Amino acid sequence: MTSSRRRILKSISKGGVLARESHVALYQQIARHLENDIAIGHYSALKRLESEHELMERFAVSRITVRQAIGNLVQKGLVVRKQGKGTFVAGPSIRHDLHDLRGFFDVFLSQGQHPETRLLSFAAVDPPAGITVALKLERGTRPMRFQRLYVLDGNPVGLAEAWLNPEATNVSWDDVETHSTYAILQELLGIRIARAEMAIRARIAGKRLGRILAIPANASVLLLVRISFDTTGTPREVTHFTVNSEAYEFTLSAGGPLPISSSLKATGS
Repeated sequence: MTSSRRRILKSISKGGVLARESHVALYQQIARHLENDIAIGHYSALKRLESEHELMERFAVSRITVRQAIGNLVQKGLVVRKQGKGTFVAGPSIRHDLHDLRGFFDVFLSQGQHPETRLLSFAAVDPPAGITVALKLERGTRPMRFQRLYVLDGNPVGLAEAWLNPEATNVSWDDVETHSTYAILQELLGIRIARAEMAIRARIAGKRLGRILAIPANASVLLLVRISFDTTGTPREVTHFTVNSEAYEFTLSAGGPLPISSSLKATGS
C-alpha cells in the first residue's frame, strides 16, 4: 500500500464520524470504517476488534447497527466471530501443499510470509514408543528432539516437534536455531531426503499446546505427522507439526517440484 493511500484511509477512519444524511446506510459506513482500520493495520491479523458496546459508543449507534456492520465484514471474510470471545480479524491463511517436499519455513516464505522462529528446546530424549518404531531405533537409543515455534505478526501459528536420528548429536543449538529440519539433514549431516510419508489428524489442543499457541485448551488444531526417508529407504526424521487451524490449512495438488528446504539463516530468521 502506498503512503498516500494509507494517509487517505487513516483520514477516513479517524474519529468514526458518520455521514448521517447520506444515502449509504449507517451500518455500511461503519463496516467501511472498520475495513479501512484493518487495511491500514490498526487491527492486525487475529486481533480482537472493540466490543459491541465500545463500537456503539465510538459511532453513536444502536447495537443492531453495529451487529449489521460486523455481519457485513463476516460476509467479506475479513473478520470471524468467536462465541463468548468477540470478533477477530481473519488470520493469515497459510496454504501448505503436501505435494511439495519442503520445510515448513519455506511454506511460509513461498506465500510472502516471514515468520519469526523460536527454538524452544533441543536435546537427546527418551522417545515415545511410536517414535522408536518410526525411526527403527534400537531399544534404549535416544534420538535428538527439538521444538520450534512459528510466529506471525506476534501470533503463534504452529509448533514443530521433530525427532532426528542419533547422528544429529553433533549438531549444535545454533545450527538448529538457524536451519530448517531438511537443511540440518542435508547440509549439516549430508543426508539426502528422497521421500516422506505424511498423515493429518484433527485434535483438541489441550492445556500445553493451548498455552504455547495462545489458544483455548479446547480449541481445534491440526496435526501433521511426517516421516522422512533417505535414498536407501531409511527413516531419518519424524516431525509432529501442530497448527492453529484458523490460520493454517493443508492442501494437495496434482503436480509440482519437490524442492528441499535450504536454511533459515539465509532469510534472516
